[in-house]
Amino acid sequence: MRFFQVLDFQYLVLGIFIALVVLVLLYLSFGWEAPARKNQRPAEEFPDGLKIEKNPMPPILIFIYSAFLIWAVVYMIVVGIKGGPF
Repeated sequence: MRFFQVLDFQYLVLGIFIALVVLVLLYLSFGWEAPARKNQRPAEEFPDGLKIEKNPMPPILIFIYSAFLIWAVVYMIVVGIKGGPF
């Protein structure tokens, strides 16, 4: 138990909020039918029986890649400004 009990409540609310945001993003990424899938190109067929489809990138991957890039830039800025000497 901490000395300041409100801090535990703040962490609980923050955790619930982040979980809700993740659930909404996952629903939007997997539950939403992209318009590009309707205009999907036919699969390329090769003589060996291979079929290669050229599908668009799923929105969840776009979200993960952009979140990682934003985190990396913010991390470099924060460590560069507030970081201690080596």
